[in-house]
Amino acid sequence: MSTGDVHGCLRQLEGLLRVLKYPGQVDYSGLSKGDPSAFLPIVSFTLTSFSSPLAEHLVTAGFELSGKTDLRFTDTVYKVLRDIFHYKPVLTKQQFLQWGFSQRKLSLVCDIINLVLKKHNQLKKVQPLKNNIPFLDFKRYLGGGGRQIPSRN
Repeated sequence: MSTGDVHGCLRQLEGLLRVLKYPGQVDYSGLSKGDPSAFLPIVSFTLTSFSSPLAEHLVTAGFELSGKTDLRFTDTVYKVLRDIFHYKPVLTKQQFLQWGFSQRKLSLVCDIINLVLKKHNQLKKVQPLKNNIPFLDFKRYLGGGGRQIPSRN
């Protein structure tokens, strides 16, 4: 792996973090060395805080990502990647939680962000349809006449 590849992945991640409007500090030194503690907050924000529709979708599907140890969180993230996104990471969970593998980790996190952005846009398109269901225009379905229902006085 050449240093240029890691720097290219860092630039790609930096652009994606701008798209997400990531509010946290980014440890670029830790990312370039493959420090798992530099990657986990980014993955956590991406899956739990960036998109309310996605967070609700994950909870509905039975995935809880909050309040877990790094190992349990990573285990659940890998299940989400497999079951929701149909994605198989190139790194094992154990490799992700070790130092090193910086280029592959950067690539994985960029893939996660891209998958989340795509899913977020899909869920946003579906959400307005769901929200409109209780507000159907019944006049149209009752023949349009706007008939009054007699009161029970």
